[in-house]
Order: sequence, then C-alpha cells, then structure tokens
Amino acid sequence: MSSPKGKLDTLLDGLGIKLVPIYRRRAAAQSHARGTMHEIRNQYGDGHLIFVLRCIRQTRNNRDELWSETIGAISDILVQRPDWAMERAGELMEAFDAIPLGVLRGEAVKLRPWPVRATLRTLIFKRLEAILDEPEHRLAV
Repeated sequence: MSSPKGKLDTLLDGLGIKLVPIYRRRAAAQSHARGTMHEIRNQYGDGHLIFVLRCIRQTRNNRDELWSETIGAISDILVQRPDWAMERAGELMEAFDAIPLGVLRGEAVKLRPWPVRATLRTLIFKRLEAILDEPEHRLAV
C-alpha cells in the first residue's frame, strides 16, 4: 500500500510534473527539486511556485528544464521584478520561449565554483531585461 500524495505532489500533478528521488534518473517532466520547490512554496506561496514552473513548462524549448537551480533562479528574478509577472505575464511567457534555459544552465555550471543558481539568475535576468525592458527604462551603465 502506498502512502497518500503530499500537497506539493498534488499541486505538481496539475502542471504535469512528477518529483522523483535523486537516486533515480530524471525523465521528461520529472524533477529532483523537491527541496527547492518546498523552499519557494513556504516563502512565497503556491501561486508563485506555480507561475515559476509555468515559465518553464509552458515554453516550446524549456519544458523539461526542471533543475533546482533553474527553478530557484526564476523564482529569485520574479521576486525582484514582480511587475513582469503581474503586469506583463503574457510577454514574460513569450520571452521564456526565446531563452535557452538549458544552455544558460550549462554556462553557469562551467563557472563553478561560483554558485550555479546565482550565476544562472544573472544570465536569465540579462536576457529577460533585454527582451522586456524598453531602453529608456534600463539603467545607464
């Protein structure tokens, strides 16, 4: 007899995501990121976590980029730029279609020992900023 599903697993069912133990190889629509998802959910709530995961799952090229660092980096960005999620959700989702999350994660991994999540956050943010922020809204460098 199996144990009943937890709240997080039930929430993820609606997104077509299954959490698997880290000792099992991930397949499509699977993730090892239970700890990261719990952290995000506990700090920002179900709605925030769902939106973060939609930014990955509802894209053409990133559907299975469910790595803990990627999920955490996107969450961090949306916490800092809630205007993108609240006022421009459609544009934000389109922007994620144009951003190769797997390639950027690979770049962040190569830059270890720097933390992958922090490096990835910067790489994704710069891409989103180039797409979503109009030139007059950017800070002068």
